[in-house]
Amino acid sequence: MLVGMTLQRLLVVTLLITFTACAGQTYRAEVGPMFARARGEFALANSSQFLPLNSSIAGNLGLGDSEVSPYLAFRTDIDKHRVRVNGFYLDSEGSGTLRPEPQSGFAYGNIEPRTQVQTTMDFFAIATNYSYEVLREEHCRIGVGAQLGFYSLDVSVRSPGGREQVTTDVIVPMPYVEAEAFWRDLTVGATMGIMSADLGDANGRYWDIEAYSKWAINQSYDLKFGYRYLLLDGFGRASSRDFDADVDVQGIYLSAGVRF
Repeated sequence: MLVGMTLQRLLVVTLLITFTACAGQTYRAEVGPMFARARGEFALANSSQFLPLNSSIAGNLGLGDSEVSPYLAFRTDIDKHRVRVNGFYLDSEGSGTLRPEPQSGFAYGNIEPRTQVQTTMDFFAIATNYSYEVLREEHCRIGVGAQLGFYSLDVSVRSPGGREQVTTDVIVPMPYVEAEAFWRDLTVGATMGIMSADLGDANGRYWDIEAYSKWAINQSYDLKFGYRYLLLDGFGRASSRDFDADVDVQGIYLSAGVRF
């Protein structure tokens, strides 16, 4: 099962990167650390398919601290067309106590309320977007297009009485818009993709928003400071259980870029 999931993720990543192989005249690659954290709530049905109230990621599952994650991005431009790929991976763990749930007798899957738990969460995101330049002036640029995002969330909760794990993968197509303002060697920009649909394992809302500032050291190198916000708010079924997730992953990053 794990091998199949790994192959599936590698296939999706390959397809997304292959999309960038369309003709390009200038290329830019960047890498750096991202300081990200997850917030929100998550609920998992028990073996009788009863779905308890959501457990807080920070308060009950013991997650929510900022973690250092690798951030990678690639961009190619030709005339008025731009293709971007970016991604990061968040691996976090913590401990907490499940919320009281006297009416149902369960707080998370088959784990009872007030139970001490150890939690791990793996989150992987990669997005490819295409934009066409609809406005270009001396100090600004606006592009519109589409984005294809792959988001994977794996939450494992362990207690003295057992373990509950749910993994959900979703591929999200969404409309996309980006805007940039220029002043000498400084560029300030923002991108946004939003979708509400029944996709993959869940039916819900998906947001992918980024804001950044970039300083060009010279024609070949630059430094970039940015903020990324991802929202996955969905109800669905994964690992043979119903789940309800209202999770956002956000953080700042600092990257060094090279143009070639």
